[in-house]
Amino acid sequence: MSNAGPGELALTEPSPREAVVASLASTLSRAVALGDAVAARVVHEAIGRLLGLPVAPEG
Repeated sequence: MSNAGPGELALTEPSPREAVVASLASTLSRAVALGDAVAARVVHEAIGRLLGLPVAPEG
């Protein structure tokens, strides 16, 4: 049970997987900002795999 009141978010430690996804999301943002489509695609796929999403075919 959380001690957070109405309108407050309960702060918890992220799981190891959540921490990795957050790190990859930051990397994805940097790749997009730099215009590196290949790096963005690879990181995007890695995030999808960690979240258990099906991998889309290339093309």
